[in-house]
Amino acid sequence: MKKLINSSLIILILAFSCSQKSEPQDPTIIVSGKIENLETEDIAIYQDGDIAGGKIDEDGNFKLVFEGDESSSYSLYYGRTNFSLYLSPGDSIYLTADAEDISGTFDVQGDHEKEIRYLFEKDQYDKESGLNNPTDLMGKSKDDYFKTKDSLFALSKVKFEEFKMQENVDPEFITEEEAYFNYAPLGFDLQYPMYHAYVTKKPQDSIDFPNDEVNAKLAAVPLDQKHLLNVGTYTSLIYKRISNLTSEIMKSDSSFASSENAYEKASMLAIDSLLKDKTVKDHFHYNSIKSNLDYRGPVHVEESYEKFMIENESPKYAEKLKKLKDKWEPISPGKDVPDFTFTNIEGEEVKLVDLKGHLVYIDIWATWCGPCIAEHPHWDKMKEEYKDQPVEFLTVSIDDTREPWEKMVKAKNMEGLQWFAENAWKSDLTQHFMVNAIPRFLLLDEEGKIIDPSADRPSGKIRESLDKYLTEK
Repeated sequence: MKKLINSSLIILILAFSCSQKSEPQDPTIIVSGKIENLETEDIAIYQDGDIAGGKIDEDGNFKLVFEGDESSSYSLYYGRTNFSLYLSPGDSIYLTADAEDISGTFDVQGDHEKEIRYLFEKDQYDKESGLNNPTDLMGKSKDDYFKTKDSLFALSKVKFEEFKMQENVDPEFITEEEAYFNYAPLGFDLQYPMYHAYVTKKPQDSIDFPNDEVNAKLAAVPLDQKHLLNVGTYTSLIYKRISNLTSEIMKSDSSFASSENAYEKASMLAIDSLLKDKTVKDHFHYNSIKSNLDYRGPVHVEESYEKFMIENESPKYAEKLKKLKDKWEPISPGKDVPDFTFTNIEGEEVKLVDLKGHLVYIDIWATWCGPCIAEHPHWDKMKEEYKDQPVEFLTVSIDDTREPWEKMVKAKNMEGLQWFAENAWKSDLTQHFMVNAIPRFLLLDEEGKIIDPSADRPSGKIRESLDKYLTEK
């Protein structure tokens, strides 16, 4: 574990600082441990996406090794459970727990163990109090909401103040936690009208809430706190400012209505207009581009990507975006698609090669996905519009099991090509096309080559792409 450097050693280091270069810090972070009585073998570290993944052996042992570039919070996921971890480059920790009694058995040894124990206890408190699932809190009347929210955050703050009194606590962690308590309550207030409307089935504009006061607090949040860019409660408020301005830009300029990737372009303008600190601006540009790149691929972010790569002053963001862009190379336009095997509603084996000779528009969906279901009427309308054209409309379910899929297909009398992919998110199709959110749409040409690895939705502008390729035939 890391040790504090004593004063004598500091003097010695300073004496040699002009003649000797210090060795660069090893960026490697090691998270290992033993979690007993698990029902899953998969475990992964997340921060800004999936960083490292591995397997838990039959005895519960695991080890994850990855590189970090700064002190930050990470999430360790196994199954539907997760731990919050605060780690720095060079850290090594060992976790132990019994999955049947996490709260009573969790322990950690190693670097930043104080901070990690604090985060675990805080997570447990948030789960018990409802702060991590605010639906019940948001369903309360305005006065009860404020009273309860303020009380819950006050109790959590007491625990934080006690934690701060310990020796050798990382000062950067203290700064980030103080920011959490400064900004999290405002984040709750901004969400209240929407959540309350959802819970009570009332229109948002009819809800008694001091929106002007809350918006004034949002407008007063400083936009240049680059040391807080790892604090989600702070950055979420900046995203809210960006979102509000993006909507204003789109409303004030009618040209965005017909512009391709309109929201992305308006969002970029909003970021440039709102944020003045270059490090902060690079952070939000990076995350906006990354979000679109993750889901839509390079085809749909080319303009903003190229602009960022020229103008940014943050090499780490540029490097991450380039790595992500390169991951899309195997599924870029013009690439062949492996002949994956599926089963149809009758249980028969089917393959993509069976559809060669037609454009193929693929909908990757699941019965539990609300946005997927919302596209079905648009999908059906398109099928009718293009019924005399050489276009195949193929839906592929990635449900965990066939039963709910078969039930919905039959209950809704869903006609046409209804196929099922084994292994859900780990199916060959989803792995090959890096599907991390659904619905996801693919467009293939007559030879089975990729036209668009993340095509527009039926409710969007996909007809422009279909008509273009049908005209060129």
